[in-house]
Amino acid sequence: MHKKIYIIGPVGSGKTTFATKLSKKYNIKYYELDKISWDDDNGHIKRPEKEALELFQKILKNNSWVIEDIGRELFKQGRNEADIIYYIKLSKAKAYYRVTKRIIKQRLGKERYNHPPTFKEWLYYLSIINSYYKKEKNKIKSLEKCKDKLEFVNSKDIKKIIRNGKEYDI
Repeated sequence: MHKKIYIIGPVGSGKTTFATKLSKKYNIKYYELDKISWDDDNGHIKRPEKEALELFQKILKNNSWVIEDIGRELFKQGRNEADIIYYIKLSKAKAYYRVTKRIIKQRLGKERYNHPPTFKEWLYYLSIINSYYKKEKNKIKSLEKCKDKLEFVNSKDIKKIIRNGKEYDI
């Protein structure tokens, strides 16, 4: 069983859901790096890089973790220390669809949220998706040195992993 799991994918790819399920299945704490990058206690402001890295280092000191992120370069040490890296492949159109669906569900009170599901927030998520896909080739290229522990997965793969970890030797 892998004890240090790093999940990368665009907004709306299912990173948090995947991380939560792996966390429960293997009794390993999971961390959303958005909560390290952004200080929600003080009005959702971007943390200074030094502060974010200090918080991140505390996570890495643990014997086990599940980390989910969009693949920020700032946190590459986590990918280097991970036992396995899951890179969630999702089309840009599907990411748009999922984010739109998420905002609607949040507006209707059917899904919890960290930030109020406003039109402005929806546009922000769409811009993050655009930025992610502009940089995706570089993200994948930066993972070449980790290719022995890199697994590209899609939604179907994730379901298999959650059901029976044997397929990907979790």
